Amino acid sequence: MKQFIYLDTDIVTSIIAQEEKGYITQMSEESETEDTESKGRNTTINAAGSGEAKIWKLAKAEGKLDLSQGFEKEKENRMSTKDVAEKILHDAAFDIAYDYASPQKVQYDDQSVGEEGECLEIQRVFDYVDFDYLENLFRQDGVIDLIKKNDAKGIESQVQEAAQSLNREQIRKKGTEIKKRIRETITINNQQYEDVHSILKAIRGLIPYSRMLISNDGFLIPLDDQYFRINPSCLGFKYGGMMTCVGMVTNIIGKDTEPIDDKNVFATLQFSVNEMLRAILPTKNDNLCVIHPIAIYYGQ
Repeated sequence: MKQFIYLDTDIVTSIIAQEEKGYITQMSEESETEDTESKGRNTTINAAGSGEAKIWKLAKAEGKLDLSQGFEKEKENRMSTKDVAEKILHDAAFDIAYDYASPQKVQYDDQSVGEEGECLEIQRVFDYVDFDYLENLFRQDGVIDLIKKNDAKGIESQVQEAAQSLNREQIRKKGTEIKKRIRETITINNQQYEDVHSILKAIRGLIPYSRMLISNDGFLIPLDDQYFRINPSCLGFKYGGMMTCVGMVTNIIGKDTEPIDDKNVFATLQFSVNEMLRAILPTKNDNLCVIHPIAIYYGQ
């Protein structure tokens, strides 16, 4: 069973529409009408195309949706719309789109895959990068400031312990030197965090996404917030381990890639940006393979 973390329903619908020579006008709609005595629920599904789409057949065959349901509940008057039935169809639609797309399963460190337009299935322990979360760590009086303060206390304590071997006269004569050494060590320690912050800001300026997944063998997967099935701000904390990404290769940022026209300032600038990305991102491969994700999930 799959647990979807991310699902691009637009691409799923597009794949099915192209194969079925039609389109789905409405996946589902569940409406509830309540009054103080009763509540009725109606669910409708509409599909259009040349013949019945497979997703329509699947919905009817599996009996996932009851097109005429009713139940009683004593509550106040209200009207609400839910997406429960829609999610059921989207999950089922993905399996159909998966069969149509026939993604190639990528083994770890396989350098033979990654042509533009190719559909891949990548199962990895990805690094999740949330730029909003990381930037928040560097705000004033944030986590990084707290770490710096704790580091400073540790450095001062270590230097003072080392100075205990000196006698009182030596400490008096070298007091200024000891304080200077403490300040310099703290400055060097703080600089490493400033360097990380600079790299973070540089990457954010190069990648127009707030969140992405990275594998250490060179797969870069930008993520759109609208297609998350979960709260994306919780992903880094709540989820981890082996995930599966099914998606399309949209760009290869290669080691040997050269600008098509070295006199074109825009092409040259884009090449420089790509080279900077290859240098900054934590991957061991020379090439970066950019994936437009269709789905990210746990399970089979």
